[in-house]
Amino acid sequence: MQRTTPQRFLVRVFATQALRGTSAVVYVGSERFSDSDMQRIAGEEAVPATCFIHQRNDESQFDIRFYNKTHEIQLCGHGLLASAKVIAQDSQQQTFQFLTQDNVIFCQYNPHQQSVEIAFSELKATEVSMPTWVDDCFNLKPIKVAQAGPEDGYWIMEFSNDKALSDLVVEHEGLMEHTQRAVIATQQSRDADYDYNFRYFAPQHGVNEDKATGSAHRVLVSYWHQYLNKCNFKARQYSIEGAELIGRIEGGDVWISGNVDIER
Repeated sequence: MQRTTPQRFLVRVFATQALRGTSAVVYVGSERFSDSDMQRIAGEEAVPATCFIHQRNDESQFDIRFYNKTHEIQLCGHGLLASAKVIAQDSQQQTFQFLTQDNVIFCQYNPHQQSVEIAFSELKATEVSMPTWVDDCFNLKPIKVAQAGPEDGYWIMEFSNDKALSDLVVEHEGLMEHTQRAVIATQQSRDADYDYNFRYFAPQHGVNEDKATGSAHRVLVSYWHQYLNKCNFKARQYSIEGAELIGRIEGGDVWISGNVDIER
């Protein structure tokens, strides 16, 4: 049987006129790639996420896997949004599902606005004591610390908004030595255009600092919902590139969206 060539798309996610956001490469094919081929291709693409989609017998369900240059990514928010835009534009389906290795992700497409949003189950954070290693890993000290997810999940470290989050310096090797959790640094925004700011660090998973992180935004929508007493959010990610992310919480689900543009 002749092997068909998968379609390839380059997608820009969470960008504005002023902020560069991040990118993903999406492959859509009728045949599955092997794990080794997916990792090899992702290494060659050298973008923050390379996504591989395979349609199931149910036309509204798609298997999806994500890789960066060195690791498989368990759950990639911007990769899901990029892939949702590709599937929606190709099929014009308004609702469909992605099946990751551990989650079922619901997607909605608005054909009038040509926008997509994806739903995660809420991942609640629990406030914990300040880790003893904070001073070894950060030049600024958080005012509050929480955890979300399993042992390789997330630290949420909240900083005072009288500090510039862009001034935060992270010792990546120290972070890898002390914890398997990624760190989400966040603060309430003083900019009227945004509800909160954040940065994301996961050297344990091959990402010293991410450009734009939908999975972290999922955690923060739930986190800030507790403190700001609102359900709709706009966030600014203070990576070098910068990103703008939209989110809302509804009925135990967190919906993530933002600008998504297929470049080729």
